[in-house]
Amino acid sequence: MRYYETLYILNPDFEQERTDSILNDIGEHVNKFSEVIYHNEWGKKRLAYPINNHKYGTYVLLHFETENTAELDDFESFMKLNNSVLRYQNVRLDSKPEIVEDETKAQEPEEKEEKDEKEEVKLETVEEETSA
Repeated sequence: MRYYETLYILNPDFEQERTDSILNDIGEHVNKFSEVIYHNEWGKKRLAYPINNHKYGTYVLLHFETENTAELDDFESFMKLNNSVLRYQNVRLDSKPEIVEDETKAQEPEEKEEKDEKEEVKLETVEEETSA
């Protein structure tokens, strides 16, 4: 079995319903020739450079497995002709990808702890200045 990863960027101006519809269409297209392992919307993020006058894009990650490599060309044509997709990239993986929980949720507690530590440092410096 061969494993693939596709990262694609959708038009950021779409409502959530339209974005979900596009995700379902792409997922159904992939299911015709392979099995989807993981399909997750990362959310709206700033682009490194403007694409079609958009500064932001909705990033989506897709992992799938297939033996039918001939259908990958059809999938790439589908992605290229899909006007909702600003950019995409398919990559073949060496091993089966692990399903990871939403990374943004996993990072929030660490960021909060760092923020709390910074506030404590600020409080200590203010107390030192007022006591002096």
